[in-house]
Amino acid sequence: MKRPLLSLAVILAACLAAVLGYRLGPGRPPSEQKVELLDPARIEVVRTPGGFLQVSELRKTEEFGWQTAWDCPLVDCSMLPKTVSRVRVPAHYVYRIPLAEEWRLLPAGDHYRLTVPPLQLQRPVAFDTDRMEIVTSEQSVLSPAPAANRENAIRHLGPELALRGESLPYRQAQFASAQETVREFARKWMAQQGKALQRPVEVVFDGPAPQ
Repeated sequence: MKRPLLSLAVILAACLAAVLGYRLGPGRPPSEQKVELLDPARIEVVRTPGGFLQVSELRKTEEFGWQTAWDCPLVDCSMLPKTVSRVRVPAHYVYRIPLAEEWRLLPAGDHYRLTVPPLQLQRPVAFDTDRMEIVTSEQSVLSPAPAANRENAIRHLGPELALRGESLPYRQAQFASAQETVREFARKWMAQQGKALQRPVEVVFDGPAPQ
């Protein structure tokens, strides 16, 4: 009674060995290979060259005034004549951001979000001395010396231009242009790394955004 069951087991074992031998081949182990799966939530990395990236610039003719009045320690001298210098000069504002070793493109729905440092005004602000105009007016012959007034006006011109360049309206005027420059930079450097971006890039400047 046991002999037919034993024969059936031997037959099944032989069939199984034949199937395995066919699939694996004689003396060859099964091949293994890593399968790359597309991860829609993968973070892309932009490796930058370092330094600074110039993102926008603004050229504007600026006007600046400087007034000199007498300073009397014991009495009110506000009614005494004054000297005023008016400076008119073309200024060139340049905005840039520092480049870290790498930027991270974070998936955000159908696009990437890239957060970069806030805009930095390059100092000192350049201005065209050849086209600078200075007009000094004295209320009377008793007004403070015009030469010293002109010198003070020129000396304070640089800080005044920097103050204007850092102001919110000037930054607002550069925001869209700066975003586009950063987007183009990110796409260029990703392509050089052999990873062309397939999604739009939203650029966010760190810190308060212009309203």
